[in-house]
Amino acid sequence: MKKLLLLIFFTGLVMEDMQAQRKQRKVLLQQIAALKVYIDAAQKGYSIARKGLNTIGDLKRGDFKLHTDYLNSLKKVNPKIKKYSQVAEIIDLQLKIIKGYSRTYTYLREGDLFHGDELAYIKRVYGRLIADCDDTVDELITVTTDGQLEMKDDERIKRIDRLYYTMMANYSFFQNFTNQAKLLHLSRAKENKEAHNSLVLYGILKDGL
Repeated sequence: MKKLLLLIFFTGLVMEDMQAQRKQRKVLLQQIAALKVYIDAAQKGYSIARKGLNTIGDLKRGDFKLHTDYLNSLKKVNPKIKKYSQVAEIIDLQLKIIKGYSRTYTYLREGDLFHGDELAYIKRVYGRLIADCDDTVDELITVTTDGQLEMKDDERIKRIDRLYYTMMANYSFFQNFTNQAKLLHLSRAKENKEAHNSLVLYGILKDGL
Protein backbone atom coordinates (compact mmCIF):
# COMPACT_ATOMS: atom_id res chain seq x y z
CA MET A 1 0.00 0.00 0.00
CA LYS A 2 2.82 2.31 0.88
CA LYS A 3 4.60 1.57 -2.44
CA LEU A 4 1.42 2.29 -4.34
CA LEU A 5 1.08 5.69 -2.71
CA LEU A 6 4.69 6.55 -3.54
CA LEU A 7 4.16 5.49 -7.16
CA ILE A 8 1.06 7.65 -7.44
CA PHE A 9 2.94 10.57 -5.88
CA PHE A 10 5.92 10.32 -8.24
CA THR A 11 3.62 9.79 -11.20
CA GLY A 12 1.83 13.02 -10.26
CA LEU A 13 5.14 14.89 -10.06
CA VAL A 14 6.20 13.60 -13.46
CA MET A 15 2.88 14.54 -15.02
CA GLU A 16 3.06 18.02 -13.45
CA ASP A 17 6.61 18.47 -14.70
CA MET A 18 5.62 17.40 -18.20
CA GLN A 19 2.70 19.84 -18.20
CA ALA A 20 5.03 22.62 -17.05
CA GLN A 21 7.49 21.77 -19.82
CA ARG A 22 4.72 21.75 -22.42
CA LYS A 23 3.54 25.11 -21.17
CA GLN A 24 7.09 26.45 -21.26
CA ARG A 25 7.62 25.15 -24.80
CA LYS A 26 4.35 26.77 -25.87
CA VAL A 27 5.42 30.13 -24.41
CA LEU A 28 8.86 29.77 -26.02
CA LEU A 29 7.32 28.96 -29.41
CA GLN A 30 5.06 31.98 -29.08
CA GLN A 31 8.07 34.15 -28.25
CA ILE A 32 9.99 32.77 -31.25
CA ALA A 33 7.03 33.42 -33.53
CA ALA A 34 6.70 36.96 -32.19
CA LEU A 35 10.43 37.54 -32.65
CA LYS A 36 10.24 36.29 -36.23
CA VAL A 37 7.38 38.67 -36.97
CA TYR A 38 9.41 41.52 -35.44
CA ILE A 39 12.51 40.61 -37.47
CA ASP A 40 10.47 40.44 -40.69
CA ALA A 41 8.89 43.81 -39.93
CA ALA A 42 12.26 45.32 -39.06
CA GLN A 43 13.85 44.00 -42.25
CA LYS A 44 10.95 45.30 -44.30
CA GLY A 45 11.17 48.67 -42.58
CA TYR A 46 14.94 48.83 -43.15
CA SER A 47 14.44 47.98 -46.81
CA ILE A 48 11.84 50.74 -47.19
CA ALA A 49 14.04 53.19 -45.32
CA ARG A 50 17.07 52.31 -47.45
CA LYS A 51 15.06 52.72 -50.66
CA GLY A 52 13.70 55.98 -49.32
CA LEU A 53 17.18 57.28 -48.55
CA ASN A 54 18.37 56.24 -51.99
CA THR A 55 15.43 58.05 -53.53
CA ILE A 56 16.15 61.16 -51.49
CA GLY A 57 19.80 60.92 -52.51
CA ASP A 58 18.81 60.59 -56.15
CA LEU A 59 16.49 63.56 -55.85
CA LYS A 60 19.18 65.63 -54.19
CA ARG A 61 21.70 64.69 -56.84
CA GLY A 62 19.16 65.47 -59.53
CA ASP A 63 18.31 68.77 -57.87
CA PHE A 64 22.00 69.61 -57.58
CA LYS A 65 22.51 68.81 -61.27
CA LEU A 66 19.58 71.02 -62.20
CA HIS A 67 20.94 73.77 -59.98
CA THR A 68 24.40 73.39 -61.52
CA ASP A 69 22.99 73.40 -65.05
CA TYR A 70 21.01 76.53 -64.24
CA LEU A 71 24.07 78.33 -62.86
CA ASN A 72 26.13 77.27 -65.86
CA SER A 73 23.43 78.58 -68.17
CA LEU A 74 23.62 81.93 -66.38
CA LYS A 75 27.36 82.05 -67.08
CA LYS A 76 26.81 81.45 -70.80
CA VAL A 77 26.09 84.61 -72.76
CA ASN A 78 23.22 84.51 -75.23
CA PRO A 79 24.65 85.17 -78.74
CA LYS A 80 21.87 87.72 -79.30
CA ILE A 81 23.20 89.78 -76.39
CA LYS A 82 26.67 89.87 -77.94
CA LYS A 83 25.05 91.31 -81.07
CA TYR A 84 23.04 93.87 -79.05
CA SER A 85 23.45 97.24 -80.79
CA GLN A 86 24.54 99.04 -77.61
CA VAL A 87 27.62 96.80 -77.38
CA ALA A 88 29.02 98.02 -80.70
CA GLU A 89 28.04 101.63 -79.93
CA ILE A 90 29.95 101.60 -76.63
CA ILE A 91 33.11 100.48 -78.44
CA ASP A 92 32.54 103.04 -81.19
CA LEU A 93 32.16 105.88 -78.68
CA GLN A 94 35.38 104.90 -76.95
CA LEU A 95 37.26 104.94 -80.27
CA LYS A 96 35.81 108.37 -81.10
CA ILE A 97 37.01 109.75 -77.75
CA ILE A 98 40.52 108.31 -78.15
CA LYS A 99 40.92 109.54 -81.75
CA GLY A 100 39.38 112.91 -80.89
CA TYR A 101 41.72 113.36 -77.96
CA SER A 102 44.75 112.57 -80.10
CA ARG A 103 43.78 115.09 -82.79
CA THR A 104 42.75 117.81 -80.32
CA TYR A 105 45.81 117.59 -78.08
CA THR A 106 48.13 117.67 -81.10
CA TYR A 107 46.26 120.70 -82.47
CA LEU A 108 46.45 122.60 -79.17
CA ARG A 109 50.10 121.75 -78.56
CA GLU A 110 51.24 122.73 -82.06
CA GLY A 111 49.19 125.94 -81.89
CA ASP A 112 51.59 127.13 -79.18
CA LEU A 113 48.88 129.23 -77.53
CA PHE A 114 48.68 127.32 -74.22
CA HIS A 115 51.23 127.43 -71.43
CA GLY A 116 52.89 124.23 -70.19
CA ASP A 117 50.67 123.96 -67.09
CA GLU A 118 47.58 124.44 -69.21
CA LEU A 119 48.58 121.66 -71.60
CA ALA A 120 49.41 119.41 -68.63
CA TYR A 121 45.95 120.06 -67.16
CA ILE A 122 44.23 119.30 -70.48
CA LYS A 123 46.24 116.08 -70.78
CA ARG A 124 45.26 115.02 -67.22
CA VAL A 125 41.57 115.61 -67.92
CA TYR A 126 41.71 113.56 -71.10
CA GLY A 127 43.72 110.89 -69.30
CA ARG A 128 41.11 110.46 -66.55
CA LEU A 129 38.35 110.42 -69.16
CA ILE A 130 40.05 107.71 -71.22
CA ALA A 131 40.77 105.66 -68.08
CA ASP A 132 37.06 105.76 -67.22
CA CYS A 133 36.23 104.68 -70.77
CA ASP A 134 38.67 101.77 -70.42
CA ASP A 135 36.96 100.68 -67.19
CA THR A 136 33.58 100.82 -68.93
CA VAL A 137 34.79 98.70 -71.84
CA ASP A 138 36.47 96.22 -69.47
CA GLU A 139 33.15 95.75 -67.67
CA LEU A 140 31.38 95.38 -71.02
CA ILE A 141 33.81 92.61 -71.99
CA THR A 142 33.16 90.86 -68.67
CA VAL A 143 29.38 91.06 -69.14
CA THR A 144 29.53 89.70 -72.69
CA THR A 145 32.12 86.94 -72.12
CA ASP A 146 31.08 83.36 -71.25
CA GLY A 147 31.91 82.06 -67.79
CA GLN A 148 32.54 85.46 -66.18
CA LEU A 149 29.26 86.43 -64.49
CA GLU A 150 26.14 84.55 -63.40
CA MET A 151 23.40 86.73 -64.90
CA LYS A 152 20.08 86.34 -66.66
CA ASP A 153 19.64 87.78 -70.14
CA ASP A 154 17.58 90.73 -68.93
CA GLU A 155 20.18 91.48 -66.25
CA ARG A 156 22.95 91.55 -68.85
CA ILE A 157 20.88 93.87 -71.05
CA LYS A 158 20.31 96.26 -68.13
CA ARG A 159 24.03 96.25 -67.30
CA ILE A 160 24.94 96.94 -70.93
CA ASP A 161 22.42 99.79 -71.08
CA ARG A 162 23.95 101.31 -67.94
CA LEU A 163 27.42 101.05 -69.48
CA TYR A 164 26.11 102.66 -72.66
CA TYR A 165 24.71 105.63 -70.72
CA THR A 166 28.04 105.95 -68.90
CA MET A 167 29.94 106.01 -72.19
CA MET A 168 27.45 108.48 -73.65
CA ALA A 169 28.06 110.77 -70.66
CA ASN A 170 31.82 110.44 -71.20
CA TYR A 171 31.44 111.30 -74.88
CA SER A 172 29.25 114.30 -74.09
CA PHE A 173 31.84 115.55 -71.58
CA PHE A 174 34.59 114.97 -74.16
CA GLN A 175 32.75 117.05 -76.76
CA ASN A 176 32.05 119.92 -74.36
CA PHE A 177 35.58 119.99 -72.95
CA THR A 178 37.14 119.77 -76.43
CA ASN A 179 34.90 122.51 -77.81
CA GLN A 180 35.77 124.85 -74.94
CA ALA A 181 39.49 124.16 -75.36
CA LYS A 182 39.25 124.88 -79.10
CA LEU A 183 37.20 128.04 -78.50
CA LEU A 184 39.83 129.27 -76.05
CA HIS A 185 42.51 128.44 -78.59
CA LEU A 186 40.66 130.36 -81.33
CA SER A 187 40.06 133.27 -78.97
CA ARG A 188 43.77 133.54 -78.16
CA ALA A 189 44.66 133.17 -81.84
CA LYS A 190 42.28 136.03 -82.63
CA GLU A 191 43.71 138.20 -79.86
CA ASN A 192 47.25 137.55 -81.06
CA LYS A 193 46.25 138.41 -84.62
CA GLU A 194 44.56 141.63 -83.53
CA ALA A 195 47.55 142.57 -81.44
CA HIS A 196 49.84 141.87 -84.37
CA ASN A 197 47.68 143.95 -86.71
CA SER A 198 47.71 146.83 -84.24
CA LEU A 199 51.50 146.77 -84.09
CA VAL A 200 51.65 146.75 -87.88
CA LEU A 201 49.12 149.59 -88.03
CA TYR A 202 51.21 151.80 -85.79
CA GLY A 203 54.39 150.88 -87.64
CA ILE A 204 55.90 148.96 -84.74
CA LEU A 205 56.03 145.82 -86.82
CA LYS A 206 56.22 145.30 -90.52
CA ASP A 207 53.41 143.29 -92.08
CA GLY A 208 54.31 139.65 -92.43
CA LEU A 209 56.63 139.59 -89.38
